[in-house]
Amino acid sequence: MSCPEVMTQTGLVRGFEQNGVFKFRGIPYCKPTTGEGRFKPAEPAQPWQGVLDCAKETPIAPQGPSDLEGPMGALHRRYDEDCLTLEISTPNVNEKLPVAIWFHGGANVSGAGNLDWYDGAELARVGHMVVVGVNFRIAALGFLVHPALNVDNLSILDQVESLRWVQKNIRAFGGDPDNVTVFGQSAGGNAIVHMMGLKETDGLFQKAILESPSIGRGNHTMQDAVTVSESIFKHLGLTADDPKLGEKIRAKSVDEILAATDACFKQDCGAKYAGMIFRPVKDAWHTTEQTIEAAVEGAARKKLRIVIGTTADEVHAFTLARDPESEKKSAAMQLARYDWPAQEFAARVREAGCPTWKYRFMWKAPDSVYDSCHTIELPFVFGTLKAWGNAPMLAGATEEEKVRLQHIMQALWCKFFKDGEFDDDVWPQFTRERPIHKIIDNCENGLSEVVFEKA
Repeated sequence: MSCPEVMTQTGLVRGFEQNGVFKFRGIPYCKPTTGEGRFKPAEPAQPWQGVLDCAKETPIAPQGPSDLEGPMGALHRRYDEDCLTLEISTPNVNEKLPVAIWFHGGANVSGAGNLDWYDGAELARVGHMVVVGVNFRIAALGFLVHPALNVDNLSILDQVESLRWVQKNIRAFGGDPDNVTVFGQSAGGNAIVHMMGLKETDGLFQKAILESPSIGRGNHTMQDAVTVSESIFKHLGLTADDPKLGEKIRAKSVDEILAATDACFKQDCGAKYAGMIFRPVKDAWHTTEQTIEAAVEGAARKKLRIVIGTTADEVHAFTLARDPESEKKSAAMQLARYDWPAQEFAARVREAGCPTWKYRFMWKAPDSVYDSCHTIELPFVFGTLKAWGNAPMLAGATEEEKVRLQHIMQALWCKFFKDGEFDDDVWPQFTRERPIHKIIDNCENGLSEVVFEKA
């Protein structure tokens, strides 16, 4: 079965066929943000002549090593500053199918939408739907904000542009622009929460799945951003009061900027900002409560339908300390960063009129030291068990056990992607008065009421 050529608003693209699914790699949704475009908002992609070859592996955004290499495994992929691209998987370009748009996690400094881990082909095949993976600027290139250089949340603007591109083009890939679900994990979930609060995203999606968003981290104030930026300037040998700052920082190589970022994290700002030095900047809603309030208001305005959940041992991905005192600290961190904010968001968005469902992922591999850690549900959502084959967080699990869990998770996620709701006997809606969670632990119908009290 040959892959059809697809006409987008900027030109023809040709992908390839993989197990009954058509895949298109490296479709540009914006112009490259290189050279003079660095540290500036991206502009929509320019038309091209001929047919764009979208069958080749494309680069990821520039980044250093992830702090989740322990549970997930190492990432070895070529990176390039020219990275504002989409990866699309579709079973049929001539239908009107549900669309799911993936925003990856990685603490805003690592990850990509086109990794083998997040290959959307199997999800597209199983759910008979269109899956879109988004690459956007991360780390300093996407989050450096300083009045002397840039005052925009560039990474967020990239992601908004990707949503606009989908609305304009996804019909050509067999997708329905009126049935779009955004789904993201960790920092990707945070980005969706942020975008919920923006009027610019009204009408760009109808549903959202938030997997382990660290809503408790909140956003940066401008002063936070200035502190981080000036540390990076320092490690680049630059100063904020230099009238030629823009010219000089655009002359630096990507690797020099990554090295300065690493020095900023290790020497100046890592501990100060609890391991996440880059966040969107929003003085008006930078606290957890303000972030929730803005997202709830936006979700209600958009009339969204929402799934949100956390894993049982999120923080075990980041520390191997299991002594009683360390476990106490981990539990407090998980409560403040993940569990209570997710619960409060779910309760409030439901009270605002948005149908909402909540889950708790509790499965863990028998030989893993990471338990039900941050990111552990992702192999089962995407059905990319082969790509995750060496992930330490899956140690000791049999193939039969993993495949069963994959089927359970994909059935739930695909039902939501398609219909935006669940039968009440399978997964009742979450409310403050009846905090029902879908318990995902390799059993078909686990439901439980779970309440997290704010510390």
